[in-house]
Amino acid sequence: MPSLEALRKRLRAAVHRPGRPASPDPPVPADTAELPRVREPLAHRVRAGLAPAALGRHLRRSSRRLAFYVARQVPAVAAGLAASIPVLVSTVNAVRAGWEPAGDDGIILVRALDVLSAHTPLVGQYSEAGDVTSQVVHSPGPMLYWLLAIPVRLGGPSSAALAMGIVNTLAIIVCVVLARRRGGLVLMIATALGIALMCQSLTAEVFHDVWNPSAAMFPFLALVFLSWSLACGDYRLLPAVVVVASFVTQTHLTYLTPTVGLSAIGVAGLIVHRVRDSRAARRTPGRRAPRVLWRWVLIGVVAAGVCWSFPIIDEVEHSPGNLTLIARTVHDRGTTLGPRIGWNAVVRAIGLQPWWLTDPKSEWSRKVSVRTTPSSGSVDSALLMLVALAAIALLAPLRRRLDLCAAALIGLAMCLGLGANAANTPVAPLLAGTLGYTMWWGSQLGLWVWLILAWSLYCLLAGLVRNAAWPRLAPRLSASTLRLPRFAPLLAATLATLAGLGATVAVGQAVAAKERPDSHAKEYAPIAEVGRALDAAIAPHQTIDYRLGALDTATQPMEPALRFVLELHGDRVLAVGSFPRLGPYYELYDRRYDWIVYITANPASHPRHMRLVVRVHFRDRWGPETFSAWARHVPGARG
Repeated sequence: MPSLEALRKRLRAAVHRPGRPASPDPPVPADTAELPRVREPLAHRVRAGLAPAALGRHLRRSSRRLAFYVARQVPAVAAGLAASIPVLVSTVNAVRAGWEPAGDDGIILVRALDVLSAHTPLVGQYSEAGDVTSQVVHSPGPMLYWLLAIPVRLGGPSSAALAMGIVNTLAIIVCVVLARRRGGLVLMIATALGIALMCQSLTAEVFHDVWNPSAAMFPFLALVFLSWSLACGDYRLLPAVVVVASFVTQTHLTYLTPTVGLSAIGVAGLIVHRVRDSRAARRTPGRRAPRVLWRWVLIGVVAAGVCWSFPIIDEVEHSPGNLTLIARTVHDRGTTLGPRIGWNAVVRAIGLQPWWLTDPKSEWSRKVSVRTTPSSGSVDSALLMLVALAAIALLAPLRRRLDLCAAALIGLAMCLGLGANAANTPVAPLLAGTLGYTMWWGSQLGLWVWLILAWSLYCLLAGLVRNAAWPRLAPRLSASTLRLPRFAPLLAATLATLAGLGATVAVGQAVAAKERPDSHAKEYAPIAEVGRALDAAIAPHQTIDYRLGALDTATQPMEPALRFVLELHGDRVLAVGSFPRLGPYYELYDRRYDWIVYITANPASHPRHMRLVVRVHFRDRWGPETFSAWARHVPGARG
């Protein structure tokens, strides 16, 4: 960046051109002739005609810098898109199949419609963890609803799945871009290949699902790389770490423990880097002191205040608030599964035949695998990896590789978080069954540990070659007659990058080819048909008493989806028992309603004085199904 004196010379040369006499200074009044001259600011001394030219030069310089930065990120973005092929294919298939919010997805989208309304949600999704204390507990915050609010209002149900697919794709691209920043093209390609391989360990529905355990998975992976970069001194990422950590924590409680560890390591590493740079600047004459962080810290504090404002409001308005109930639930868990299950989870995640390199038969299989004893080979390999991580964390600072130290500490913190989550799960059958999805992020843990160990080994071998072999090879190469062209290194890097991208695309396509349809794909068409019939039968902006008849395993997920369809139609859907999952606004109580809607899977059910709106027949994995919707207009009735 040019100095102030150089800028003054340029302006002087531009104003006083050769061959053009400079305009004389105006006469100085007699009463001020003896006073010292005060130099006017630089902006005041620039002629008005030079301002557009200076602005144009600034814009051209900025555009060149932006174009150069974008060009530098093209390989990383391309690698991120290649790694995202399973996510992209899954999202496109879901939209083509007419995705509908079956099960808990319908509850989430109803609350997303409530964002910025008179009953905007202050907390997150209903959590079964409250069964331990017999209290209604929700996830910490509503940021998942904020994310889906605009897509749901503008595009309907399928837009929510599309939005989650885009968010997950962007999270993968962030991981690959940051991997390149930390380790160049080698780590970039390794990360892209690893993410594409990891996708085989998850069902395709996870890649676009709005269900909160699924929605936080890839943002959590992005948080791992963001925290690593923050620990390496990349202070501009502090606000991003705050926002992503808040989103992941508020979306599901299973990410609370690892997120706290990641954030602490990131902040601690940033402080270490700042202290080291400040000391180096004081010891070295002429070395520029590190920039002040207060602006980025202030932005991070403001971002944290915005993200956690609604949970804090809930804590103030209610006694006890949701955060207090979460603390009580964590403290009073009752009998838990214990350390053995926690250790099994860590072994399954990082030991030989890890979760992230396996294709599970079912998305719920991990609740069974953590209860079975791993093989001795898996246990020994997991112990070896933990010892290796600890050794890297201790020895890397001696070689001034704080990046490897931070990466190893992140791996250890994630292992501790996964083991703690599994060990502290209550033994109640319903809650113990949640291991089927709370262990999903064990795939991200296994990917990270294997990636960091491989990267550390690569750095060690590269250092040995550079320090031992290269001093002996360099004189021979310089004395040889072989002369490589100047563009040879660039050509080699380009060919290696293209080869890595090709391998990532091949792996991504192979994983995407094995994807199975969504678990509720057979219900999508019946939900859409029943929803259209109810919209046609009932005028918009009505209050509805929503009643349920007999629903079996296949048709029960259709109930929340139809509730969302009616809410999207502009109706207010009231029902008995809505308070725990949706809040008091949707509870029937003694409120007036205009319509009664009754849904059932019993073909013999015939409610009295109600009109059949639609009856659909379909077949799913459970066999043939029949679903009916009935309605009756009862203006002014009370619950």
